[in-house]
Amino acid sequence: MSTNKDKKKKSIGKRILQIIGITFLLLVIAIVLIPIFFKDDIKELALKEANKMLKADIAVGDFDLTIFSSFPKMTLAFENVSVTGRNEFDGVKLVDMKSFEAKLDFWSVINMDDIAVRSVSLIQPNIHVKVLETGIANYDIMKTSEEMVEEEIDTTSSPFKFALEYYEIKDGNIKYDDRLGKMFAEIKNLNHSGSGDMTADVIDFETKTKIDELTYKMSGATYLSEVKTDLVMNILMEFKEGSDKFTLKENELQLNALKLSFDGFYEMFKGYDEMDLKLKADNTSFKDLLSLIPAFYYTGYESMVANGSLSLDAFVKGKYDDVNYPAWDVAAKVNNASIVYPDMPASIDNINIVGGSKFPGGTELDKATVDVDQFKATFVGNSIDANFYMKNPMTDPYLKSKIHADIDLKTLDQVYPMGEGEKYTGKLTSDISLEGRMSTIEKEEYDQFNATGTLNLKGFHYASADLPAPVDIQDLLFEFSPQQLKLANLKATMGKSDFSLNGEVKNYIGYLFNEGDLQGVFNYHSDLLDIDEIMPPTSTTDETTTTDEATEANTTESEVEPILVPKKIDFVLNSTVNKIKYDGMDINALSGKVILRNEEAVLQDVSMQALGGRVGLNGKYNTQNKAVPKAEFSYSIKDLDIQELTKNFITIDKLAPVAKYTSGKISSDFSMTTSLKPSFEPVFETLMGNGSFFSNKVVISGFEPLEKLAETIKIPKLKQQTLDNLRATFEFSEGKVKVKPFDIKMGEITTTVGGTTSFLQEIDYELKMNIPKEEIPGDVLKIAEQAIEQAKKIPGFKMKELPANIPVTAFLTNTIQDPKVKTNMKEKLMELGGDVKSGVKDLIDETVDKAKDSIKGIVDDKVNEAKAELEKKKQELLDAAQKQADNIKAEGKKLANKTREEADNGALKLMEEAGANPLKKKAAEIAGKKLKEKAEEAAKKIENEANTKADDVMRKARERANNL
Repeated sequence: MSTNKDKKKKSIGKRILQIIGITFLLLVIAIVLIPIFFKDDIKELALKEANKMLKADIAVGDFDLTIFSSFPKMTLAFENVSVTGRNEFDGVKLVDMKSFEAKLDFWSVINMDDIAVRSVSLIQPNIHVKVLETGIANYDIMKTSEEMVEEEIDTTSSPFKFALEYYEIKDGNIKYDDRLGKMFAEIKNLNHSGSGDMTADVIDFETKTKIDELTYKMSGATYLSEVKTDLVMNILMEFKEGSDKFTLKENELQLNALKLSFDGFYEMFKGYDEMDLKLKADNTSFKDLLSLIPAFYYTGYESMVANGSLSLDAFVKGKYDDVNYPAWDVAAKVNNASIVYPDMPASIDNINIVGGSKFPGGTELDKATVDVDQFKATFVGNSIDANFYMKNPMTDPYLKSKIHADIDLKTLDQVYPMGEGEKYTGKLTSDISLEGRMSTIEKEEYDQFNATGTLNLKGFHYASADLPAPVDIQDLLFEFSPQQLKLANLKATMGKSDFSLNGEVKNYIGYLFNEGDLQGVFNYHSDLLDIDEIMPPTSTTDETTTTDEATEANTTESEVEPILVPKKIDFVLNSTVNKIKYDGMDINALSGKVILRNEEAVLQDVSMQALGGRVGLNGKYNTQNKAVPKAEFSYSIKDLDIQELTKNFITIDKLAPVAKYTSGKISSDFSMTTSLKPSFEPVFETLMGNGSFFSNKVVISGFEPLEKLAETIKIPKLKQQTLDNLRATFEFSEGKVKVKPFDIKMGEITTTVGGTTSFLQEIDYELKMNIPKEEIPGDVLKIAEQAIEQAKKIPGFKMKELPANIPVTAFLTNTIQDPKVKTNMKEKLMELGGDVKSGVKDLIDETVDKAKDSIKGIVDDKVNEAKAELEKKKQELLDAAQKQADNIKAEGKKLANKTREEADNGALKLMEEAGANPLKKKAAEIAGKKLKEKAEEAAKKIENEANTKADDVMRKARERANNL
């Protein structure tokens, strides 16, 4: 009895184990198979959702969905993800990352509804944010609600629901380039993470950030340079009805060695914000502050001894809305500090800095002040003493400043470690005083503005291992007055080169406050300018350099920024140089002007003796379009050596590839316009222009098309040619140089040459050659003469002897390096010598053709009359439609221009309301730009709609005409 019970228990236990085993096996199978079943569906949903919402091109490499590493969540991973802009940002990648990972709720994937995204990870993202001066940003890729309605996109539902609990960025790089706000930031090797229940009404949000290098610039000034950054920030975020509040909890920001912390809150209400934020700098020292200055941080910072206290306090408190600004008070003080480097015999002492900015809060920013009351230091008998104060920045800025310096530069190496071979000598003195209001400068009441003093540098010598030659300045003197900053004298040498410069700068104070252009006129002279010594060619890459290193060192063309001509600069440089040495070339008697104005660099009336002749240059380099600079250039040269010209001007090889095979002297006039790459190389597809050239005598040798022509027509002497009185004109556009037909004489062969050469070295030329009979090879000539003799025996067939000159046409095609040559020599000889078969046929058909022609002429006349009447009706129909289409376009253009005009008037009104206040003017300028941008969008839409309607009228008219 008990035995049966035991057997029954064993049987039940065995069955339970089997069920557990099968269940576990099924679970394992499910874990393996579920990602496979849902993988494609998830990918399709994700890409569909992204493309539905974005105005950008998204590219994705491999895709994976797994559950093993994150059970019970699924991990979604997209490899090699990129988001590339369109239109103005064509080719610019906003995002380019190694992988994007997201953890999804398991059961939401099974249901394929409301797929919950619990966490996201960006692995090695490279993010490049660009904002153009027009305000258009490449991150603005979300479709507007109007666009979504127009495209009938459902915005009320999405298969994905963000229920984030964690996010992170690993090994990221970010570049932020804001041309409108004049801000630039770059972050290298960013590691950032944040955690908290993002779906809750109250979120205890914790973040950690580490950055290897942080650089921040604004309006041309660098505030942070490659600063190592650590930030731990915990924020309590409360989302309540009517307000969102962010309270700072434990936090610490470390910039290199400087540690800061923040305290307070920021709360957003409907229509305004309230804040109370304090900056703390506990346990900081003067040395910590120095860590933010690259010259100190990267030169023995750890072993440097810096004494002295640092106090840094700041707060921002109050209401912020369209008219109100919160109060602020920023105060920094360094007291009796000093710096001593190891092994240096002296120290920098008595460093005292007192500075800050205050604003009581409210609507009047004009009450803000900036005050650097003290900036002092002494070392080895040298002293620096400066201060600065400004008030009323919004209405009529008042400034007061003094700068006193007395420095013997040879003492620098006693307090600061110099680089290898680095040496300074010379005496720098300044005693400058400025005081007054901006309005007195604007009214030219210079007697009411105090601006006096000088900046003088004498006996300056600087040597460094990084310089090819030392720099010596005998004397440099700046004289300050309210009207101008005068460069009274500058005499300098660098190696064998000498420089002298004088001139004046006007409106330098107004320029500091963004009022008008900085204006200057300078006179430059040099007896010898040895550019080969000053800027020697860089050494080639060592052969042992790895492929990866070489690839990393060479940035792509799209990553290189063009050199820009600065805004609000109006400089004229009158230059004379007796002799220039450049790239092995001697240039003599250079004179002319260089003008910087309206974001253009202009060469005006530049002339020089070079390459064995005389050269005149004019040109413009325009960077008003920052992304695509343009150039205008012209030259007039006389009696220049062709080989030297080809060697020193890269465009010659593109425009006239025959030049490198030519010797002799040439005179030429040339003008062109083109867009430029950042490397200053022309974008040859945009290059347009024309020119002419003349030479008394040139020799062409080794030119492949000429050698191929000689082989084809079996006249070897054509391979090398001496051409006298060569004169031709050319023009170029759409990537091709068109040479207008011109006459040359190749030996005894008179030839007319014309055709095109593309910038890809493709050729298409026609040579009309008048070849004397005695120049034609005997075997070729014999065949033609035999044909003549045979033709003379045919009754009624009249033949002439071969003329003294045979007109032959040759066609040169394909490329310069691999030319194809085709001539009609054989056909022409047969034609002139008697093409017997064709001649006899023509003789027989002549009588028949006369009869046919009389009948055919009557029929053709009637057919032509009917065709003419039909064509007339078609044209009348098309003309009427064209008139209607033109009226539609004209009305559209008129309405669009009115829209633009209203925006221009609105922007002008904003500027007028801003008055002379520089900050208000800047705000008005930005608002005006946005107003114009919106108007331009509306105007273009009106024009496009009108053009579409007009095109539709013409399309329908053409259909009706074709059906007639």
